[in-house]
Amino acid sequence: MTISNWNGSNRCTPAAIVAPRDPDELIAIVRDTAAYPSPVRAVGELHSLNESIETDGTAVFMTHFRKIGEPDPVTNTVTVGAGVRMIDLKNALKRHGQQLPVVPEIGNATAGSVACCGTKDSSLGPTGRGQISSTAVGVRMVTADGRAVQVTNPDKLRVIRSSYGLLGIIYEVTFEVEPRKKIWYEYKRIKLDRWLKTGEPIPAPDSQEILGGAAGFLGFLLPYRHELLVERRRLARGHRPIAVWDRLKLWMRTLAWTTGARPFNAPLRLLPKRIRRKIIAGWVWTLDHGFLKVFFLKFLSRFASFRADAMIDFKRPVSSYFDFTFWAFPVSTWPEVVPEYLDFCERFERQTGFRPALPTEVYFIRRDDSAVLSFSADEDIFTLDMVNWSDDEPACWAAMNRAFSEFAAERGGRPLLNQTKGLTPAVADRLHRRTRAWSTLATERALKDPDKRFLTPFLRDLLP
Repeated sequence: MTISNWNGSNRCTPAAIVAPRDPDELIAIVRDTAAYPSPVRAVGELHSLNESIETDGTAVFMTHFRKIGEPDPVTNTVTVGAGVRMIDLKNALKRHGQQLPVVPEIGNATAGSVACCGTKDSSLGPTGRGQISSTAVGVRMVTADGRAVQVTNPDKLRVIRSSYGLLGIIYEVTFEVEPRKKIWYEYKRIKLDRWLKTGEPIPAPDSQEILGGAAGFLGFLLPYRHELLVERRRLARGHRPIAVWDRLKLWMRTLAWTTGARPFNAPLRLLPKRIRRKIIAGWVWTLDHGFLKVFFLKFLSRFASFRADAMIDFKRPVSSYFDFTFWAFPVSTWPEVVPEYLDFCERFERQTGFRPALPTEVYFIRRDDSAVLSFSADEDIFTLDMVNWSDDEPACWAAMNRAFSEFAAERGGRPLLNQTKGLTPAVADRLHRRTRAWSTLATERALKDPDKRFLTPFLRDLLP
């Protein structure tokens, strides 16, 4: 049986596929190397974007680990099964007036995955919590030798939060919780040519021109028009209650996230290739020349909502979704990296005729050193997430991802091992030389799993 990730961009055919019902069954699976060959890979909602999902050994679906406990008012924590989706946890916490301190955009990510993998989270304010894995204060897991262990030690958790399943299969996670936060969403368009044409540095992500004094933002960079559209997120204190039109605008924002990125893909496949390309080009032109500005600046404009309620549920089928890659850069490199990225996109289009069909996402994420491979360990970061809607030219998209990974690695970029495309051993080697954190993970993995029970070929080739 073949399994695929959420948008069909990666597939594998494991020798065994199993869904244990409790920790005892999970322990038995890890111990039984004959019936369940290595490498053993735990999977949740398969929302990873690269080869990290792949195994020719055993795929362990954590489907049955979906219990959500009651929040503890003394410790301000909640304990859940590893298979619980973040959007389901959000809905459960909402009944108690609580949320996680960091809210991921992707609601389909599961508790087990966010506890040991990186993901992109747009945090609010200089809280020291830039990533959702930092809110995981305890895990229960099955180690490579088939033992069930509980980990709450901060130093050990720091490694587990970046382990990507290499140190054990997590089956239970304890998260910190806090009261729900209401924020104002407001939108601003910034034309970058006002600085590019004069040679002045583009203002930093946390500047008044971009962040505008808000607690955080998500940006949409239009590299071929040199424009940045930012969604500022400002903490609401003492404002009016959330009104009906606020709820309508949030619903429209959610609809745009779930359907607007790839609105015609399934019916397009029925059309001749020449017509498909014209429709795709027309949609891209419409986005670039007005729709994004009209929708965000005129229609949504400004509205209030609880931050947790903006989480998106990306349901299958895969025909309705898009593809993207992730690289994070230190904020201090913004003045150099952004103009060079614009040039990279334009140069690739001149050379190949190809360009991604959607704007580049720019997340602004606060410094957070709670994980060994944290992409914001030293300072605040911004991301450049190339996003593509059409799968009409997969070879060109793959080539651009490889070229972008080379570009990013040369400029101090930090990847996510489950979301960055175009990661090669050569690119990884550059990253190893820049920080010893990779060696820390590799050493811990070799110590805890000498027989390589959990080591997949993809992750093996990326570690030093």
